[in-house]
Amino acid sequence: MKRIIAATLGLVFAGTVAFASPSIDYTPGAVTVELGSTLNSTFNGKGAINDSVDGKSGFKYAVATGLGDNFALQYKGGHFVSEDFSAIGHTIHGVSDLKEINLLYRISPEFSIVTGWIQNKISYNSLINEAKVSGMHVGITGSKKLSEKSSLFAAYIAGSDTLFWEAGISNKIGKDTYFNVSYSVREFKDVDLYVPVLGAGSKEDYKLNGISCVVSTKL
Repeated sequence: MKRIIAATLGLVFAGTVAFASPSIDYTPGAVTVELGSTLNSTFNGKGAINDSVDGKSGFKYAVATGLGDNFALQYKGGHFVSEDFSAIGHTIHGVSDLKEINLLYRISPEFSIVTGWIQNKISYNSLINEAKVSGMHVGITGSKKLSEKSSLFAAYIAGSDTLFWEAGISNKIGKDTYFNVSYSVREFKDVDLYVPVLGAGSKEDYKLNGISCVVSTKL
């Protein structure tokens, strides 16, 4: 039963995949807004039993502002819901709420260093105690222009209990608007779960993957 719960927890985490869009503008005062979701999300639990759970709905967003001198500040948020599943005689679903703040430093036209803080809060009504994962992370993002309208982009970001990588393509669909599609994988370690009705808890590890579709525009 705990593995089924862990699988659903992992799934809602899957919606938190970050986007390393090449559309962020580092010019002082420039604002970039991103809105999208994760499609075909799946989760695989590590252990003797391999569970898989699908996503149901959700959205994510990001706002970045250029600070000048090749710096930019970014805030991300998201809300995601898993498919229903049965546990302890109940039908429930997982809900994930994301908060993330990053500082980006552009070291070249194609690469940026990322450092920041992330928190993911999970709830399952009253059946399972709210679970949180939070901490600092650091990594690098890169992009490679293919044509006047298309670019490849990728990211690798790691923390003490998290690992994330992503690769995708960005297409310019307007003067300052981009449509980004990417595939990403994220891992979480030592996530605490506690089920009051059982009086038991455990630490679980997860590996997540999914396809992100994001629209980005400069204001």
